[in-house]
Amino acid sequence: MSIVPQLRFPAHEGWITLILFCCLLLLTWVRITNPQKIPSLISGFFKGGFTEEKTITPDSIALFVIFICSASLLILQALQLYNIKSRFTAPEEFFMLSISLFAYYLLKTIALYLCGTIFRVESEARNYISEVYSSAHLAAMGLFPAVIVLTFVNNINIFSFEKGILASLLLLFAYRTVKMFILMMNRGLHIVYLFLYLCALEIIPLVILFEYAKSMHL
Repeated sequence: MSIVPQLRFPAHEGWITLILFCCLLLLTWVRITNPQKIPSLISGFFKGGFTEEKTITPDSIALFVIFICSASLLILQALQLYNIKSRFTAPEEFFMLSISLFAYYLLKTIALYLCGTIFRVESEARNYISEVYSSAHLAAMGLFPAVIVLTFVNNINIFSFEKGILASLLLLFAYRTVKMFILMMNRGLHIVYLFLYLCALEIIPLVILFEYAKSMHL
């Protein structure tokens, strides 16, 4: 079996190539301006404590943009793979997916800040928000090359590849959730608050998204 990738360059994916090229420029800029950003992000996320990324910086914004673009392109390709069609064009679907992901993270951030203020756990809320965005930045490091492979490599099992991506994302999500649950419990945060947060802002949106995708596929 040949492992040499068979590249394809369809004309209708020119705009996707442009988006990926812009993401590559952003990633290169992050590596040049802050060489320790990605290594510290990886070590900080998996070391078992809170990450130190608690402020908005240009490089964190760049990584979040890469995450939004990569995730939107992956969802778009999954919709095309399962023949789920809409009345919108592919660029319009990409734009709406990007806006939806950005709105989801924005609403989650606002909800966490409000919960932290109402229950007087502002420090814990800020730490959780930091972990949410750190996991998104970390996911961008895997989703970006995955999109490149799905876009340009023609001799792979797309279904298996996408299932592998989904499994990796679920493992990352599970690790982050368990990690933060343990850390927050150690800091004295009431288990009821954690349970309500997980149900309202983590589990329920995933269940709704799954049911929506299943209904669209049927």
